[in-house]
Amino acid sequence: MTLYLLVHRHHFADEPGAPTIVDFMEDGEPLFWDDSEYSFTFLGLYSSQQRAEQRIEQARTLPGFRDHPNGFHVHEYTVGQTHWAEGFLVGEQTDG
Repeated sequence: MTLYLLVHRHHFADEPGAPTIVDFMEDGEPLFWDDSEYSFTFLGLYSSQQRAEQRIEQARTLPGFRDHPNGFHVHEYTVGQTHWAEGFLVGEQTDG
């Protein structure tokens, strides 16, 4: 089974009409981090790409989202598939 995660990323410095935001992906995984320059909004988990896209169209009529229509991203996930199996690094790693 495949599910579609819909998120919106807003860069606080972006103004309406700014260039499209580059997707926040690394090795096929969405990046989520605590960053005071960005706001991430989880809009839903959908059973199809089409349903996620319908939600985007509806959300683009709402305050905030309509001012930043390029921040929507749909990420496809297979249920039961492991992600981030190698863990993650923060900053530089040094040996002992």
